[in-house]
Formats: sequence, structure tokens, C-alpha cells
Amino acid sequence: MRKSGVTHSNGNGPEPSDGIDCIVEPARRVPVAFDAEVCVVGGSCTGVFAAVRAARAGLRVALVEQGVIMGGSATAAQVNEWHSLADARGERRVIGGLTVEVIDRLRRRDAVIETLPGRADTRFRFNSAELATELDELVREHAGIRVFLSARCVAGIRNGRKVTAAVIEDKSGRRAIRAEFFIDASGDGDLLRRSGFAAWQNTRLQPVSYQQLVAGLGALSANFGGKIRNIWTEVRSRAPEFGYPTDNASPWFFDYPAPASADVCNVFGARLNGVDASDADQLTTALTEGRRRQRALLDMIRAVCGKGRGGAGMVTALSHPHAIGVRETWHATCLHRLTADELLSGVDFPDTVAVGTYPVDVHSPKGTLLRYLDGTEKLVALDGSVSERRWRVAENANTPLFYRIPFRSLVPEGAENLLVAGRLLDADREAFGGVRVMVNCNQTGEAAGVATALCLRDGCTPAKLDHRTLRETLFPETLSDLLASEEDKRVVSVGPNGNHRVF
Repeated sequence: MRKSGVTHSNGNGPEPSDGIDCIVEPARRVPVAFDAEVCVVGGSCTGVFAAVRAARAGLRVALVEQGVIMGGSATAAQVNEWHSLADARGERRVIGGLTVEVIDRLRRRDAVIETLPGRADTRFRFNSAELATELDELVREHAGIRVFLSARCVAGIRNGRKVTAAVIEDKSGRRAIRAEFFIDASGDGDLLRRSGFAAWQNTRLQPVSYQQLVAGLGALSANFGGKIRNIWTEVRSRAPEFGYPTDNASPWFFDYPAPASADVCNVFGARLNGVDASDADQLTTALTEGRRRQRALLDMIRAVCGKGRGGAGMVTALSHPHAIGVRETWHATCLHRLTADELLSGVDFPDTVAVGTYPVDVHSPKGTLLRYLDGTEKLVALDGSVSERRWRVAENANTPLFYRIPFRSLVPEGAENLLVAGRLLDADREAFGGVRVMVNCNQTGEAAGVATALCLRDGCTPAKLDHRTLRETLFPETLSDLLASEEDKRVVSVGPNGNHRVF
């Protein structure tokens, strides 16, 4: 475990420092709102998928979400893009499960666009509002799931190595949810840390992002070679005048599935560095500063383009997100910490529960580094310029078609009935830059839901769960077949600690 650049926590939330004025809260009896077999904290797509897989195994599930809609970043933060489901060549789908099921459901509502069908770098851009409602429908189809919206997990009750209850606060007050098994998909370790299990945090966190739906930008694109993204090149010089930080990376302009007549774009504009979104005061500042920067960006566009150039005066902010887009806060201290070396060399873990191809993507104040499985990397500077080089020296070396995430990276040390999923998984800074995206987090949610059901069925702890049974139960239509594929295991050698690497 690295000692530098890391902050550690043994749970229970921040303790007041000496000299801080405090009150003593009187003890009280907390009513039990629900007795479940499984309690999932965090109603992102990761958490929803965990709950659905557990419910499909016949379990009674409580699903706790702090916001007013389910879907997490995909809906509340309006991060309306899922990345490729294919291998690194774009030849074969390697990600299946509920991600594909939900994409198919959105297709039936004309609420998703695939940007580059048949290519390895394709994207699925969806209507976040439609996704939120589709998740409502998905959960409603499973009678075993009870949802608690606008409910925050404020404490965990623990007996030895087991969590016995999650304490929530919602409009009805302070209540408890008892369960036999728990899954923390909160992203920030709300249950994990407040139950006293270990977590750690990079001292250099990836930035948070603020998205906003905007109308009228499409009408301007004719002035910029038909490409909306070229607007930034022309307006960037005015940034200091409008208080838009020059160290902010170039904004992205995403398609937003809506009626054909609607000129709607999702603007990924403000990126804020050095923000710990698990800290309430920093989160508040980031939200208000994000809105300010988005307004400044639109004001720059109006000022530069003018009302006479393609209707810049009609550029209008349509909505703000319910939440900010968070890349990273806390990580659980798990049985295994996934490393960038393991990820990019395609280590074949015996307990693989998720696969992916999204590059190692590390955002910093200097720009964005993208490192790919094929041995190449790109550095995207703040002005949008791109430089490329090879990080893997042997240009003709066989490369893995996908990387793998092990189940052990979802199992907190010392916990017998608690799993984590999504951003909480244990991975070093570089590896996390690849696995953190939603198509990967979605799979960890499904893995946690299935693993929970198997642990309860077999009467075992996650550390003792049979890995083969877990993999075959999880994604029988893709994962088990792919992991046995001879093509993907072309050249195999043994790496450090006896791990088999695929090169």
C-alpha cells in the first residue's frame, strides 16, 4: 500500500477537532423502517443494478438514495454518456447484463443515440430524464425492492465484523433499516466509513465537473465549420474578462436525445480541481461555482458571437443538474487493490467480475491523460490540443482485448456481510482512472448483488465465496465465455505474486 499521497479513514465520519464548539446529542430510540435481506446504500445505476440482481435472486431489498431520482451521475448530474461495450478492437461485445438491457429499453423510447456503431470508441448518449423514469420502471417491476428516496445514510450499526443496520434520515425523521447483508454503492462510503471500516483517499483527487442543458448552440455551429466544439477556440481569449478560469479544460458539447426539432446540447463545461465532494462545504462551493462558470461560458459565447451571428442571442440555459459529476472521493480498503500495471497488462484474475476497455483517464490541472490498451496514449491540453505517443515500447506486442476487475477489490477488509460497488472499489490512482466510468461501475453493482445472493444462499462470507460460481452466475452470456476464450489468451506469462498476465 502506498504511504504517500493517501489519506486514511477508519470510519465514523470526521471527528471534531480540538477547539471546535460541539453539542451533545441525546440518545434516542430509532424506529425500524424495514427489515430486509439486503440493504443497498446509493441509488445510482450501480446501486439500482445491485438491487435488481439481488431481487431477481428472490431477496427482499431496501434501496436507499439521497436524491430525488435514481441513476446517480447519469441522471442527477446529467452525465449522459455510457462508453463502449465492445473489446479494444470493436469486434465483439464484452459488457452485457443490465447495462445492455437498459440501453435496449431506452432505444424503444428513442432516448439513446449510439455515436459510432461498430467502432471500439463508440458511445451511448442518452436522455437523462428518460433514464431516470426507466430506472423507476425497472425497480417497480421487482416487487422485492423497497425504495427510500431523499434518504441519507447517517450511521451504520455494527456488531463485530458485521453491519446490523443502516440508519437513515428522510422526511419521516431518523429511521433504521435492518438487513442480513449490505452493499455500499454511495460513492463516498457513507455506510462503509460510518460503520467503522477502513477507507483511503488520494490527496490529489480528480476534478469534479458541472454539466448543463443548453439550447441554441446548434444554430451557431455553421459559423465554426459545422462543429459546436469549435466555439471554444474562438471564445477562449475572453475567459479572463468573464471570470472563467483559464486553467479550466476545454468544454465538451454532447448530443442530447430529444425531439428532432429541439436544438439541445449537454455542455460539460466547468471542471473544478481540488474538490473533495465528500466534504459538505467543498461540495457547496463547487455547486455554486459550477453554476457561475456555466453562466460565464454562455455569456462569453453571446458576447463573441453577437446576436447577429446565427442567433447567439437565443443561447439559453435550460436546466441545472441535481448534483455535480464526481469522479473520485473515497476508496474502501479491500482484499485487493487493483493497479494500473494489472489493468493495462490484462491480468487474468480468477475472481474477475467485470471487464472493460475504457482507457486510463486521469484528469489534472494540466489537462487529461488517456492511456489505451493498445500501447498508445494521448495528452489533451487545456486548450484542446492533443499530443500522442506510445507508453508500451514494443509496438508489435500482443495486447489484451479488455481488462478485468477482481471481486476482491469489492470486499472490504474485516467485513463479513458488506460489499462495495462503483467508485468505492479499491484501485490505485491510475487504474481507477480507467475503471471509474459508468459501464464499469454498473458491472460492479451487478457483481455485488449476485455475490450477496450467493453468500446468503451458501451461508458464507464474501471472502469465502466460490469465484467460479460467481462468474458463471453473473454474466453467463458474455463473461464466462470470454474468460475462456483462447483468442484473448494468446500470450500468457506469470507476473509478480504469481498472477497470470495476458499481453
